[in-house]
Amino acid sequence: MHLVQYGKLGFLAIAQHACVFATARNQKVAIQTARGLELGTVLNADCRVAHDERCDIVRLATHADIAAGEINDAFGLDILAAADAASLPIGFIDIEVSLDRTGAVLHALPFAECDASPLLAELSDRFGLAVRLLDLSRSKGFTDPPDPEKMTCGQPDCGTGSGCTSCSTGGCSTGSCSKGSVKTAAELTEYFTELREKLHARTPLV
Repeated sequence: MHLVQYGKLGFLAIAQHACVFATARNQKVAIQTARGLELGTVLNADCRVAHDERCDIVRLATHADIAAGEINDAFGLDILAAADAASLPIGFIDIEVSLDRTGAVLHALPFAECDASPLLAELSDRFGLAVRLLDLSRSKGFTDPPDPEKMTCGQPDCGTGSGCTSCSTGGCSTGSCSKGSVKTAAELTEYFTELREKLHARTPLV
C-alpha cells in the first residue's frame, strides 16, 4: 500500500490496489477519493502504517492530467471570486476543482452564522459543477476561537485595571489579554485575503 498526499490542505490517504502501478516517492498519480478524481503525490511507496482515509490510484498522472490541474486552478479562481462577491459573513480561503471538473470544494471560515446553501446552488448552476463547502473551523486541528473575556497571557494582573506585568504597565500590548480588541468583519476579510495570497505563493510539500 502507498501513502498518498492530495489536496491543497495536504490530506493523506492510503492507496488501495496500488501494486499494479510502478510508483516511487514523489510520483504524481490520479487518484479516486471520496471527493472525486484528484491529483496526488506518492509519499511512501511501501506504507505499513494504518490510516483512516483511503483512495484508489487510477493511473500514473499524465502530462494531460498535470495540464488539466493547472487549468482547473485558474478556473477555480473564477468561482472563488464569485463566492467573495456574495458578501456572506464567510472568509473564502481557497478552492479545489476535481481533475475531471465535476466538482469543487470551497475552503471557508465563517465568522457569523449564515446559510451558504443558496450560494452553493447558484455557483453550481453558474459554473456547471457541484460546488461544496469545507468548513475549516470544523476540520481536525482547528479549534474554536477563545472567549475574549477569558483571554489572558497567563501573567499576574494581565487584563486588569492595574496593568499587565508581562506586557506593559498601561495594559496588554500583545493583544493576548482581555484588553485585546476583537477583529471586525472587514478586518477578518482583509486577513483572509492576505492568507489566501500566501497560500497560493507557498512552496508545495514534497
